[in-house]
Amino acid sequence: MNHARIWLLCCLGCPALHLAAQSLGVQRGGVTFDTAPEAPVVLAPPPVRADGDLVMAALPVVREPIRFHLTFGTGGRYGPYPLAHHARIGPPHAAYLLNLVDQGRGFTLTAPHATNAVYGPFAATNGASIRLGQAEMTFARVAPLLTVTLAHPDRISQLPLIGIAPDSPGLERDLHVLRAKYAALANRVDAETADVFFHGVPRVTTRRSGTIVSPTVSPSQRDKQNAARGAELSAVRFLETLMQQHFRIRSQAMTGPLNWQFAMPPGDYLFCALQKVKDPRATGVSGLATAIWWTPFTFDGEHPLALTLTADNAIIWRDVFVLERE
Repeated sequence: MNHARIWLLCCLGCPALHLAAQSLGVQRGGVTFDTAPEAPVVLAPPPVRADGDLVMAALPVVREPIRFHLTFGTGGRYGPYPLAHHARIGPPHAAYLLNLVDQGRGFTLTAPHATNAVYGPFAATNGASIRLGQAEMTFARVAPLLTVTLAHPDRISQLPLIGIAPDSPGLERDLHVLRAKYAALANRVDAETADVFFHGVPRVTTRRSGTIVSPTVSPSQRDKQNAARGAELSAVRFLETLMQQHFRIRSQAMTGPLNWQFAMPPGDYLFCALQKVKDPRATGVSGLATAIWWTPFTFDGEHPLALTLTADNAIIWRDVFVLERE
């Protein structure tokens, strides 16, 4: 009973109780409240909105120089070489120096060891004749591709899911739907992992042990991890469904275990890749998280493109869209 009196005195000294004018009931083991004047307050950040123009994540897609072969005879060819200023064309010991002219629509070749011997200009178009002394060759462009390289140190052996979607009204419509789903997921996770403030609950402290009763209650670390993990699984499932519907351009060739090549006509596209990676912060038995790479890009049908997927430029589902808070 002495302990109950101490608790009661501490609580009666709390200004919040006088303001709330609540009654107290003393029971064995602590203090209980008869009534609660207001509902608990979830201390989550302001919710995010899914409105306005689509603003999405982007990656640095490298545009590389046009590449070409010099063909001769019935099947011989040299190269490939980059159609770039000061590129060296031919064998290393006797390479010609390429110089672009006419804003890249043509080029000249300077003979090795003779800077005053310049051949050309030649047209940088398929089938153009290239004559160097007595040698006659034909200019042949290499079909441009998008080359994707995966270089994430924590990836697992399972291959990533990679796809490219042509820009279309249907894709844009479904991206708006996906953004709305992601906004709802983000708001749900924020609410489930936020602290909760209970009106009228006293803060009881002791000099020896500090605060033993607080009006603010925090979810456990496990509850926070479970909420984040559940949201990630839902987000990845939504994204996989979108990829099945729109991301139908898949790799036509692999030049290595972690290198993919994509061919496509000129146009605007959206790239997406999903890869399971080891993550010490991830929950569950697997200890895995999903790394995402996402970017819009334009393919002009002439210049090869290169994209490297690393741990530094990977994102999570919450970063696919830029969501503004209210």
